[in-house]
Amino acid sequence: MPGARDDYLLRLIQQVAATLRRLRERVTDGASADETVREAGAAIGELLGPQRSLMEMLDAKSASALAGDYERLELWVQLIRLQADAARAANDVARADKLSARANALDLARPKPAA
Repeated sequence: MPGARDDYLLRLIQQVAATLRRLRERVTDGASADETVREAGAAIGELLGPQRSLMEMLDAKSASALAGDYERLELWVQLIRLQADAARAANDVARADKLSARANALDLARPKPAA
């Protein structure tokens, strides 16, 4: 039987996944790149909570281990990729490249999902 922490994490993942879907639709509809980056950043804050600053400073392998949950890390990677796409759309190539590199590093460091 799942505990309260598991229930909380599941609800959080569902909420952030819904935000990610909404943001992707808005990007398709031509939403402001700055607004998309900001809202994706807010979703990352919700997803990572008070550990966000630490996790963003850590190398990918350590951050991946700290994230713990496969779905949580997957959403983080997708949100970073969305930020990179929005930055690229705003012609901020340097920021887009930096975000893409972080997403790729986290993706490679991510443990495989439990069967």
